[in-house]
Formats: sequence, structure tokens, C-alpha cells
Amino acid sequence: MLNHAISRRYARALFELAQEKGLLDQTNRELELVVNMYEADGYLRAFMNDVMVSPSKKREVLSGVLEGKVSPLVLNFLFVVVQKRREPYLPSIYRAFQDLANEALGFVEVEVRSAVPLQEETARNLEARLGAKLGKRVKLRTQVAPELIGGLAVRVGDTLMDGSVRTRLRRMHERLISTQSNVIEG
Repeated sequence: MLNHAISRRYARALFELAQEKGLLDQTNRELELVVNMYEADGYLRAFMNDVMVSPSKKREVLSGVLEGKVSPLVLNFLFVVVQKRREPYLPSIYRAFQDLANEALGFVEVEVRSAVPLQEETARNLEARLGAKLGKRVKLRTQVAPELIGGLAVRVGDTLMDGSVRTRLRRMHERLISTQSNVIEG
């Protein structure tokens, strides 16, 4: 819970600065770039999380790697994160920032899991239908999950709409078991 509070606090501070400067979308893209690098490169992550490495050395490395690739706003924000030793929170700070930015820009992020990759036209139609239903612009995040067998599982925030074949089969199985036990008892 403390981790979430810390991440939200840092995300809100960056969000307010980015919004004030009209750089919300750019900051979101740049922070995504930084977090993707952080998560993909084990060496970089280990270096950033190493408490034996001084914040000044980390700032020097960040400047060398990111200068010209991200705005001064994002770079200075990263310097603050390093100075306060909050590097391990970077991924959760980004997710919290993304939530704030999406809300401000009128977007809702929707996670769609399907047994096979969605065709582009199907994804566009689903995006449009969900947007109309939710009254917001939708950003789809798709994921292939072969274990679903068929159909879709759609998550919007805390709401899960599971129309997968796997779930339908499980429910059918539960009904059969329930019916069978009722017949035996009766």
C-alpha cells in the first residue's frame, strides 16, 4: 500500500507539471520509453537499483543515455527519483502517471485477451463499440491467451467481461455438477 502511495505521489507531481506545460502526451511517451528500457535491460535495472551507486553517478549515466531523447522535464524528474532513491518505483510511477494522463485526455484503457491475435478490423470495431458504450475514447491493450480456447475476456478497470469459451465450459460444468447433486439429493 505504501508503494502505491509513493508511486501516485510522484506520478501526480509529474502529471501536474506536464499538464501545466502542455506536455502530457509527450511526457507519457518519454516516460514509457524510460520504463521500457529499465524493464528490458537487467544491467540498467541492477545499476539503477544498486544502493552502493551514488545518486550523482546515476544522474551522470542518465544524462549520457537520455539527453536529447527525452525532454528536460522527464530528465529532471528522473534526477529527483534518483536523488530520493525511488528508482524501483519507476514502473509503478509510470502506470500511475498513465492512469492520470488517460483520465485527463478522456481515454480509458481496456485490456482484451483473446485465444488468437485480433485482426486489425476486429480490434477497430471492438474499440469503437466499447468507446460508444463507455462514452470515452478507448485504448486497447491486446494480449493473446491460448488457454481461453475462443472468445474474449475484456477488462475495463476493475470490471471483467469474460466471454471466453473456457469460462463458458467451466460454467456449464458447474451447472451440470449442481444439477447432478440436486437429482441425487432429491
